[in-house]
Amino acid sequence: MKLDGRTLSHEMSEKIRRMAVQRVREGEKPNVVIKSFGLSRTCIYPWIRAARNQGVHALAARKHPGRRPALTPQHKVRVRRWISGKDPRQYGFDFGLWTRKIVAALIQEKLGVTLGLTAIGRLLHELGITPQKPLRRAYERDPIAIENWTRHEYPRPKNPCHTTKGGDLLLGRGGREVGSGAGPDLGRER
Repeated sequence: MKLDGRTLSHEMSEKIRRMAVQRVREGEKPNVVIKSFGLSRTCIYPWIRAARNQGVHALAARKHPGRRPALTPQHKVRVRRWISGKDPRQYGFDFGLWTRKIVAALIQEKLGVTLGLTAIGRLLHELGITPQKPLRRAYERDPIAIENWTRHEYPRPKNPCHTTKGGDLLLGRGGREVGSGAGPDLGRER
């Protein structure tokens, strides 16, 4: 039965590598040893070579490094400094709010590193920079006119409504008067 080595844990893979190399050193043939573990015949030869050249510690399980990050920690600090408390127009952009596209263009311009929009979003999240609403309000805003509108204009109904003798408003769909008084038809249109 063939075993897929990718499904094994790092620790188990290390044990198998060490046992296989030890058995080969004791005189067994590599293809017989690896067949007993149920792994591919070709995987044992790099293990033997590594143990011979670098020692048995070369067979140890280690974290796979993965891809190197595009930005170093120093670059990330610089990006945070460029964005925090600054306006994109200070860097020659037309729009006054930071977008992922503008941040990507700034990084490309200053550092020569091209990052996608998803990577920029992850970077901003990592830096603790979250989407914000603009702090400034429209300079045309007139607080006195707003107060006047909320006190006098807004409460006034557009269509006059009908009231009952008790002063209750009874409106149906479309502003039509509905039945008044207590009864089974309360709230239904007439």
